[in-house]
Amino acid sequence: MKFKTKEITLKEIVKDKLEFLIPVYQRPYVWDAVEINKLLEDLEHNFKNNIVKNLDNDYFVGNTYVVKSPETNNLLEVIDGQQRFTTFWLISFCFKNLNINSDLTNYLEIEYDNNKKDIRFDFDIRKEVYEYLKGLLDGSSDRRFQDVSNFEFLKNIASGIETIKGYLKAKRNELNLLEYGNYIFNNVKFIFNEAPEYTDLNALFVALGTSGIQLQQSDILKARLLDKIIEKNERIKYAKIWEACENMNNYFESNVKTSFPYNNDKDKIKRSHFSEFNETIFNLKNDNYISEGKRNLTIDEILKIEDKMIFNNTTEIIQNSACRSIISFNILLSHTYRIFRKQNGFTEDIESMDSKKILENIKIEEIKEVEKFFLLLWRVRYLFDRYVVKWRNEEGEEISNENEKLLLASVNKNESKGKIYFSRSNNENSEIQMLQSVLYFTGIFAQQYWLTPFIDFLLKSENLNNENLILKELERIDNIMLPGDKKEISWKLINEEIALPKFEDINKTLSESSGTGFNHYWFYKLEYILWKNRDVNDDKVKQYRITSKNSIEHIFPQNEENKNNLNDLDDGIDWLNAFGNLALLSVGQNSSYSNQDVAKKRIDFYNKSTYDSLKLAKIYANNSWNSEQIKQHQEEMIILLENHYQQG
Repeated sequence: MKFKTKEITLKEIVKDKLEFLIPVYQRPYVWDAVEINKLLEDLEHNFKNNIVKNLDNDYFVGNTYVVKSPETNNLLEVIDGQQRFTTFWLISFCFKNLNINSDLTNYLEIEYDNNKKDIRFDFDIRKEVYEYLKGLLDGSSDRRFQDVSNFEFLKNIASGIETIKGYLKAKRNELNLLEYGNYIFNNVKFIFNEAPEYTDLNALFVALGTSGIQLQQSDILKARLLDKIIEKNERIKYAKIWEACENMNNYFESNVKTSFPYNNDKDKIKRSHFSEFNETIFNLKNDNYISEGKRNLTIDEILKIEDKMIFNNTTEIIQNSACRSIISFNILLSHTYRIFRKQNGFTEDIESMDSKKILENIKIEEIKEVEKFFLLLWRVRYLFDRYVVKWRNEEGEEISNENEKLLLASVNKNESKGKIYFSRSNNENSEIQMLQSVLYFTGIFAQQYWLTPFIDFLLKSENLNNENLILKELERIDNIMLPGDKKEISWKLINEEIALPKFEDINKTLSESSGTGFNHYWFYKLEYILWKNRDVNDDKVKQYRITSKNSIEHIFPQNEENKNNLNDLDDGIDWLNAFGNLALLSVGQNSSYSNQDVAKKRIDFYNKSTYDSLKLAKIYANNSWNSEQIKQHQEEMIILLENHYQQG
């Protein structure tokens, strides 16, 4: 019995009237804002590429596995692919919700032969998910779902919708969203694998979830670069430099010890030694893997070098060193390559930073001195670990993804039983840490373009211990990298071809009554400025962190009656939808306030252990809330922003 395999688009799914059943063993929908934004950014990149180059390229989203239900040939039980199928449903819903009449909205429902319609998904046991999605589509939402944070199976779906809507709203002036939706409908392709009739589905599901990792593009790139190095022992050395850099979910000094088992003499190795590759300290002396000969290795031989290595197995595993990187190794390679090209006089930026296309984007022929590229990669990785936030847990918290925050951590040298190891401890919350959180949450999640100019600055800096100097440069980067083409802006930044924007343009943007159409960046930026000017004695401020938020909250509730009440200044301004009456919250925070009046919202706000938003803290410091106070608050916030720009 064999799988039936074919390529299939969303358009073909609609045409063939396919319906998906999510079985009992499937986990809930778990995609977060990072994964959704990465998908949307990839789709946008391919869509724009098709327009510019007059192409009709498809976008492949990988393998999916299904089996036909015995009830009907059109009903497919999803073995693998639920997250992707659901995400495209949410994207389709957001197009419909925003009145973008794209063909993509046809994916939302299946039309039966009796002209009845239903949503394209059903669920074996999670009926509330079906009811929630159906209610979204036909406007019949149950009161039970007003606070989705109470439903484990729904909160990520609700958050995903807000993420997608925010993305699409921000792109209204940049993209033809109707054509963008049509591109998704016609050009997104799944590899559709239909299981044989008598397949043990639970066994197959487990096998798919535990299958081995495929060869990565970075492995192939590494092999091609190493093949340009003649001396075999030199190839091994540079292969180990690469290896020390590629595990992004461990700190650099731990990776280095695995790749270069350095002498445990406590006087020999210092923290500063990691900043550049020093062959005297980080050497390979084991004759078992360095032998005579200068012949070129095959790709297969290079990739198997690690099998011949003998490692020091005494590396300490320190719990407080656990971390998760904000970018992948492929993206770190792309940032390094951009800096390398700039250092070597290239005036044009690379075509893209798509992590799945590094073999296309990193041109081997442009890297004339391969050894210098490896040494630069080492330095970039060191600076990235020292000066860029990672996902970590606070000291004393249970180690879990749910508790992770964007934190900086200092490296500590330790000695135990005569062995030297390095661990990490969280830094105190700082302006650098908070501003990087802003840049992370408002940047392109996968690429984080701001890292290219920031790391380039660190590479050139003569005083890396001057935090004020580093903060000033980070603020300059942030002030320039406003909503726009961040890839282009970041390249101009490292080439010093761009200046600060005019504040009058920013003032004009923030003075419009855009409601939920405001770019989320301005709320994040204001949170940083308010935190920088914080009351250091306020205990709730001490607990405050800038976190992922994607839902704009109207302080004065958003309904027709209140809208009329806020027209009392006779100035023609819609103060209900003005920047002064808005704050950015998470979906859960927003739903907890619901459509309550301002007084009740104020009570709920102050009953929490920390502030949901520092902008809200300024608002709720007022005993009442009306048009005049909205106007005054907005003017104060804009003055704060202006002062911040003038200081930069």
